[in-house]
Amino acid sequence: MVAKLVWRVKLVAELEPGVVTEAELACIERDQQAGVAKLGLQLDEAKRLTAPLQAEMVPAQVAALDACRRLCETCGRVLASKGHYGATFRSLFGDVPIRILRRLACPCPCQGAGSAKGSCSVLELGQDALAPELAYVTARYAALAPFGKVAALLSELLPVSGAQHASTMRNRTLRVGAQIVQAAFAAGGTSQPAAPASGPVVVGLDGGYVRHRHRAEGRRFEVIAGKVIQADGVQYRFAFARTGQASTAAAFRVVLAAAGVGAETSATVLCDGDAGLWRLQREVLPGATLVLDWWHAVVRFEHALQAARGLGRNAIDVPLADPAVRGLERAKWRLWHGRWPGCRRRLAALCRWAERKALPEVAGIGKLHQHVADLLGYLERNEAALVHYAARRRRGEPVATSFVESAVDEIISWRMAKAQQMRWSRATVQPFLDVRTAVLNDTFEDAFRRHHPGFRPRPANDDHKLTGAAA
Repeated sequence: MVAKLVWRVKLVAELEPGVVTEAELACIERDQQAGVAKLGLQLDEAKRLTAPLQAEMVPAQVAALDACRRLCETCGRVLASKGHYGATFRSLFGDVPIRILRRLACPCPCQGAGSAKGSCSVLELGQDALAPELAYVTARYAALAPFGKVAALLSELLPVSGAQHASTMRNRTLRVGAQIVQAAFAAGGTSQPAAPASGPVVVGLDGGYVRHRHRAEGRRFEVIAGKVIQADGVQYRFAFARTGQASTAAAFRVVLAAAGVGAETSATVLCDGDAGLWRLQREVLPGATLVLDWWHAVVRFEHALQAARGLGRNAIDVPLADPAVRGLERAKWRLWHGRWPGCRRRLAALCRWAERKALPEVAGIGKLHQHVADLLGYLERNEAALVHYAARRRRGEPVATSFVESAVDEIISWRMAKAQQMRWSRATVQPFLDVRTAVLNDTFEDAFRRHHPGFRPRPANDDHKLTGAAA
């Protein structure tokens, strides 16, 4: 017979001075010749340890809280009981049934006339009696991974009671976004600095699309995403659904205020030339410096250059490609060096050249004319945002929206659009976007601290910045 090693884990509680109680939580057995798989504590044994520990601690804490709140804080009178109600406290370590006592308000004069008819619970658990730790872990990882995978991970690692479903993860995440993250924004935002941004900021705007849950309202709808880069390099991500102009502008003001940016802040706004985004900028940041994204202009130049290089392939001795290519390259050079009038003249001359009567028979001339006309129209529509790109590059200032494209990928594409064809509505997408951006900005835990005093107290020597995640 093989001898066994036995460990008995007991909980020793001292709820009153000098009064000690013991409760056995688990009994762990091992063979003396156990292999590597049996070394140390196993996952199921850890679950068997933490679940009964939670079941012992929670009711004892509730009872102690009731004892502390039996007396009126003003006059010291014992408050009359108004019965109790049952509740289930849901936590990372299992569901614990508890009894919540209710007490009548004290009739003393300090409480006001008629207060004796009122009542209150000794512990406010909220609508679904969910532990802040469980809500935090669920929402944090549901913002980064599919709901079903998060449910499977929590069920695998923790003694959460019952089967966890993707719909449960989704609903809890949306409630966290609406009740905690958005409430933090309304109260001033955990990520908002005490004073406005200390220096000039760079704001980038772009849009992404997610699948619409209600096909009658369209197959997709747009979500505006972007970044605010402060003078010290701190980046703040934001996202909100595009609705009406007034509501979209209001949402833009809220996210900018959370980053410490106001209407008077010195700002540079980069955009790809979308007219709706420029209207949004003019309404919220009217004094900002506008910069048209260089990459989008270069793409249009490249399309025209490809059409120019293909000119005259089916004609005999018609060397048309070289002058067209040279004209486009010189126009591009002038635009890069801030010479927009010269660039416009070059493009307009190229358009007139392509319209000559002798050229319609040349293969590809119509395509070239179309690309050059589209390029010229695009630049003219965004004339106010054309800058000296070469000078900005030499000063180390951004000339392209690549940092915004990465924000769109982080916030929208990787989690909501590309491999995960999720369906959303405008009403439900905003709480999820708030949670995801708070997680990416590293302000999610601060929002919980604001809503739940005592949640994961920050160490005294922790110099973590509350203004967003570092670049």
